[in-house]
Amino acid sequence: MASALAAKLGFNSLLRKQAKNFNVRICTMESDMEFSCEVKWKGKDLFDFVCQTLGLRETWFFGLRYDIKDTVAWLKMEKRVLDQEVPKEEPITLHFLAKFYPENAEEELVQDITQHLFFLQVKKNILEEEIHCPPEAFRAAGLLRRPC
Repeated sequence: MASALAAKLGFNSLLRKQAKNFNVRICTMESDMEFSCEVKWKGKDLFDFVCQTLGLRETWFFGLRYDIKDTVAWLKMEKRVLDQEVPKEEPITLHFLAKFYPENAEEELVQDITQHLFFLQVKKNILEEEIHCPPEAFRAAGLLRRPC
């Protein structure tokens, strides 16, 4: 009750401005990570930190996505994280996902971690029918049996 009243009065935003850090949860296809980030961080600062933590060098395919008002949006790299319409409850939840797909995955995805993250995301999208894949092609590719 007190926290709801504080939110209505804008105390949470006042406290956030006074704080030097905020908490963020990054959800990848295989795990969740939590970080404390500086209030001044831009989207690129957070994105670079996540990529460094994952050991990912092929960063250009990925982005940080968030859900807001029944829609999805991508974190803008040039703007401060807290200046964007990210969910305001802490930890702020962002999803580390492929934003762009390569034309030729075998040639363009060099790092094992990049291939692994793509595989997990494509497999999930096929299983949830977000990407169409004929069942025979799915079985032939061995996607159900391949270890993650």
